Amino acid sequence: MTNEITAQHAKALDLHNRIMVSAQLVQTNLWDMCNGLKEMRDGKLYKELGYQNFEDYCGTEFGMTRTNAHKYISIIENISPENVSTSKHFGVSKLYLLSTLSEADQQKITAANDVSDMTVKELEAEIKKLKVINDKLNIDKEHLEEDLDDRDHEIRKIKGTLKDIDDQNIELRNEIKELRSRPIDVAAAEPSDDVRQLKETIKNLERTSEKQVDQLQEEHLRDIRQLHEKNRIEMQKQLDAQKAEYEEKLRQAAQPAQQDDKQVFKAYYSAAYDAFYRMIAFAAQSPDHLEFFRGKISALISSFSNANRDM
Repeated sequence: MTNEITAQHAKALDLHNRIMVSAQLVQTNLWDMCNGLKEMRDGKLYKELGYQNFEDYCGTEFGMTRTNAHKYISIIENISPENVSTSKHFGVSKLYLLSTLSEADQQKITAANDVSDMTVKELEAEIKKLKVINDKLNIDKEHLEEDLDDRDHEIRKIKGTLKDIDDQNIELRNEIKELRSRPIDVAAAEPSDDVRQLKETIKNLERTSEKQVDQLQEEHLRDIRQLHEKNRIEMQKQLDAQKAEYEEKLRQAAQPAQQDDKQVFKAYYSAAYDAFYRMIAFAAQSPDHLEFFRGKISALISSFSNANRDM
């Protein structure tokens, strides 16, 4: 009985080793195949083999559909060069999922997760979560842009009102000038009263316009402050939620029975990277304090650099 178990165990180990070697060969060959398909298509080299188009070449030689061929090519075209060394062994399904993301989002996913150990469903879930966050940020950005457009429209209306008032003032002044230039024998019965009325009208218009401008500017500034405060609170909520998520990851990473030092470092790196990225996004949405934020961010980067040299 013992000999039978030992033989089975040896067989299992041998089979496992062969599977691992084959998997590595498949992964390497997959990447080479994607590169080859792209070069064949872009260079139209299939014509040298007697094919009129790329689709016929793929269908005849490999039984591969046009959709699948372009799916493989999209992996090469969209995976960031910085991520090639770490992502080329992920398999076609994971590679294709990563190829649907921007370069920045690819870096976020690979920095925050060990993609090689994830299942395809887990990777899809992480990508979906990231897209939800991006969509929320895009919606907030669109709302902010719409609010700014509304403010610009109000400012244009104010300028139009001021121009109308200026035109009225010019017209009234011209009337005063015309009245003053009249000969005495043809002047109005009481020119002094007309002049006083015109001057009073001008003063009233000027006072009214000043009040309107002050009121509109005050309302505009108040709305802008409220909008910034709303965005700040919303951004803080997102940061707090993300912080809690990464603190949980760090807590799990601190358990020696489950994680090694490299994984702990990766969790710290992921949290720091995400926090820094969100800080940049927040600073970009606050143009009134942009120079201040730039100075603080530069000082932070400098302190990181000094700390790195001292390690």
